[in-house]
Amino acid sequence: MSVKNYQKFYEPLNAVRSADFNRCIYCGCEAARPDFIPPIKFIHDWRDVNSSADFICVPSCNECCDLLKNENSGTLEPRITVLKKLLAAKYEKAIRVFNHWSMDEIEEMDTAFQISLKGGMHLGKEALSRLQFAGFDYEVNGSITRVAKPQREVFKVFDEEFESFREALAFASETYQIKKSRLSQLYYEHDESFDRAVEVFHGLGKNQ
Repeated sequence: MSVKNYQKFYEPLNAVRSADFNRCIYCGCEAARPDFIPPIKFIHDWRDVNSSADFICVPSCNECCDLLKNENSGTLEPRITVLKKLLAAKYEKAIRVFNHWSMDEIEEMDTAFQISLKGGMHLGKEALSRLQFAGFDYEVNGSITRVAKPQREVFKVFDEEFESFREALAFASETYQIKKSRLSQLYYEHDESFDRAVEVFHGLGKNQ
């Protein structure tokens, strides 16, 4: 049976609000083609009466659809989780550039390096926006699902609070005189805590 013949088993997922029409359900970019859940290539794994699967097609951008092509999950939520991990891994370097550099610092570099870093910053900022995209309210076969807005994440540096890792890192680096790369490493090594990172750094000595 051809792919087109299998498509009849899938219900379309549609955005409730017009502002979300033609948006990728995974990252918010412009949708280009449907992602079938479960994937049509794995449909025989899910046709069993004992298998639980959504059998929906969702709007997706080309990149998200390609990243998920080998992901054999039958429901939407696990695919979202996997996609976010794959995007984060793909753009890890660009996100690191965005978090670790400021435009003032970049302006002090030579022209060739500036171009590279500015490109990385732009890509990293876009990737973070896609990772933070929470989806939208949608309808499948007359049933509406409301997507809860994500709780605002707060990054704390002792008594100070910041809305992004980038802002907290810049503040802690300047305030406590620790290079951003070293501070970032310590942050992830110590339960994603800036407080612990700062304490450990100064406990180890300034040459660390």
